[in-house]
Amino acid sequence: MNRDVKNKMPEILIPVLKYILLISALIYISVPLFITSRLYYPSRELFSVDISYEDIFIPVEENVKINAWYSPPQKRNITVLFCHGNGGNLSFYTELIRLLQQKGYGVMAIDYRGYGKSTGKPYENGLYNDLRAAVNYLKENKNTPEEKIVLWGLSLGGAVVAQIASETPSFSGVILQSTFTSIRDMANYVLHRIYLGIKSDYDNYFSNMFIENAIMLNQEYKTKDKVSRIKSRLLLAHAIPDNIVPFEMTVKLSDLNPKAEVFISREGGHNEHSWFYPRAFEFLGSLSNEEKENTR
Repeated sequence: MNRDVKNKMPEILIPVLKYILLISALIYISVPLFITSRLYYPSRELFSVDISYEDIFIPVEENVKINAWYSPPQKRNITVLFCHGNGGNLSFYTELIRLLQQKGYGVMAIDYRGYGKSTGKPYENGLYNDLRAAVNYLKENKNTPEEKIVLWGLSLGGAVVAQIASETPSFSGVILQSTFTSIRDMANYVLHRIYLGIKSDYDNYFSNMFIENAIMLNQEYKTKDKVSRIKSRLLLAHAIPDNIVPFEMTVKLSDLNPKAEVFISREGGHNEHSWFYPRAFEFLGSLSNEEKENTR
């Protein structure tokens, strides 16, 4: 190799290295920002609904009150505390509330801070406090002990439920529907599978290292760190065609809690839930029967 070629090599490498560093910086900063900026989609517009409920406002913190819809149990001895996904508000989920009421279950469905008529702005620890306040309200104002409460979380709501369920072992049951393992894992999924088109295991790609070490703006929602600590009866559910949260994340969660019941559907999606209702009500029915046996 002559001297001129040797001298030109560093000149060629420098722009390449700069390009690699630039791309790495963009991955490090933009993907976490992209994920966290799309984490909450609250709506203040409430649709008119044809279900009956008690409209409740629960104080959580100074200047923060969350709105909840409550109806007492009728034929069943269980109240389902429902935490919805990251979009809309309570009026988007009336189908489930109606079905629970028709089956005789008590229902409390909450709007997180910043959603619907709830005050404040959503953030991770704030949503945990919202659910804690709702549980305490049921206990103190509706005379409903934790042993008669089932926590049901959908998508983001599953991550919120996992935190509170991991703190208290005495809930009657816990349902995590279409829930992710963590926001960091979702960032990895969005980057590699959706944007880069990498369908195989991407753990060994250099870009994975940047996501694993990226600052996630205090929005972590590490469901996978909490699911093993859930001692209540647990049902994990996901639809294989889900195009928002991959069903493999529920499979990973099930590996972390071998006692969990798992339902993986070949049909359905993320924002359509009828695929899950029969299995969910089977689970709730078994909990209700257990309560009856325990009171005899």
